[in-house]
Amino acid sequence: MKRQTKFITVLGIAIALSGLLAATAIGEAASGTLVGKLIVTKGDKSQNTVVYLKGVKGTYEPPQVPVVLDQQRKVFVPHLVPLQKGQAVRFKNSDPLTHNVHVYWERLSMINQSQPPNSSFDWTPPRAGEYLILCNIHPEMMAAILVFNHPFFADVRSSEFKIDNIPEGTYTLVAVRDVAGELKE
Repeated sequence: MKRQTKFITVLGIAIALSGLLAATAIGEAASGTLVGKLIVTKGDKSQNTVVYLKGVKGTYEPPQVPVVLDQQRKVFVPHLVPLQKGQAVRFKNSDPLTHNVHVYWERLSMINQSQPPNSSFDWTPPRAGEYLILCNIHPEMMAAILVFNHPFFADVRSSEFKIDNIPEGTYTLVAVRDVAGELKE
């Protein structure tokens, strides 16, 4: 077994990493687990952050369970949502009022749907990338969805994260943080 610990500070985020590569039986590909702790050192410490591995090759089956993006008290919760290509996002409206879900990919409007109180619907993003979510009725509402071609990412809400079953290889760990409505790597 090989263990590495690194401490990295970028864009006001300190990340303590402890990588553990566990060898498997001869003839099988090695995989490992990356465990880390993210400490926000600048700005709003409550901002959502996602970490992911860059440089991953291969095809991976997406989870069948949708990721939930709820609307509560005129706020999208969570504000930053990671998911794998082929996985659905469930838009839920827990508010007692009507919202509108307007999804953009780059400058393209992907869906624009009114959503009555206490309802939900599923939608699967057609490609990897960054999606902007707005409510046309309540202009203060905004969220983002990050869609990855692989499962090697983690939503960092409690400062700690873990990414399992990483295939053998060399990757770059990237942290994406929402800073005043703009995603920064």
